[in-house]
Amino acid sequence: MRDAIAVRHQRFVLVWLLSAWTAAGCAMPVGTSGEERATQAGSASFAVYALSRGRGVPEPTRSAWQTVWTMLDDARREGKVARLQQTRIGLEGEVRLCAEFSDSGRAREMLERAREIGKGVELLNVVEEPCSGQ
Repeated sequence: MRDAIAVRHQRFVLVWLLSAWTAAGCAMPVGTSGEERATQAGSASFAVYALSRGRGVPEPTRSAWQTVWTMLDDARREGKVARLQQTRIGLEGEVRLCAEFSDSGRAREMLERAREIGKGVELLNVVEEPCSGQ
């Protein structure tokens, strides 16, 4: 039992560190030049993370994440989102949703709406960052 608790704690710490590292912009490849970083930083995209604390993603976090996903998927169908990418990032339902926009004004508007939806929701992170696999 003690080993199971230690493994869960390690997993939580790892997910938290990776999320914080990514949110701080530290997840840049070592060989990335300053010019490439500026281009990536200026991209019109953001990600929404639903995380857990070792017992799965809490219901309020899942619900808020689903609301953001629905908003972005509707915008994608209307042609307002260039790309929507969902990635599972953990073993307990943790997930990352990244939206990329061709219009930076639209990106800013959707980012603010996502932040408003996630305001006060524990373990839901809305982060300005590029989508991977571009």
